[in-house]
Amino acid sequence: MKNLLTTLSLMLAVLIASTGLSYADQLSKLEIIHKKKLQINHLIVALTEINKSKSLKVAKELKSIRNNDNSYNLIIRRANLNVSDAKLISKAIEKIKKNNGPLLNKISMSFNKNLTDSGLNSILQVLPESTSAIGFVECGLTDASGERIINWAYAHNGIKEIYLEGNLFSKNIINKFAKLKKDKPNIVMLIEWPSEEFKKMVLENYK
Repeated sequence: MKNLLTTLSLMLAVLIASTGLSYADQLSKLEIIHKKKLQINHLIVALTEINKSKSLKVAKELKSIRNNDNSYNLIIRRANLNVSDAKLISKAIEKIKKNNGPLLNKISMSFNKNLTDSGLNSILQVLPESTSAIGFVECGLTDASGERIINWAYAHNGIKEIYLEGNLFSKNIINKFAKLKKDKPNIVMLIEWPSEEFKKMVLENYK
């Protein structure tokens, strides 16, 4: 607590020295920054509760988010996540969003084969408008998830990237994704593995 108060005092001094705002205005600004920082703790707690090696690693990384960061990325690939884990993560994302915490920019939960449709649904319904990229490669998703993602993408103006290779989509759903791409050409979208070489490259480089 002493270290936190010292840090806040130093930040306040810098703010007062660098701008023409009053002490009260600067204090209010500092309190807003501090509250945003605290909101990310909802996700850190959830990842710690999941208690898997990758979730603990990501929780540690999130602790390093700076006080003035207004956004964050959640990259938790190959973490052996299941539906219950996804529900814990989704509740944390929702709390951060409802309490005006940092905005979620990119989320990748790829290579968690036990995530399945239920896990995807929990995550998808809490993603904020700020989310610009989603990755659920090889997550055991079926056409039910494909339909949800397509409907979400049509309603979600901020989405710029969608990565879903290696799931269990029928040709019908793949065609619907093709229509989504035609309707929203600015979205970078990969729904199937374009080649075995590309798949090998992704598996070797995206941990």
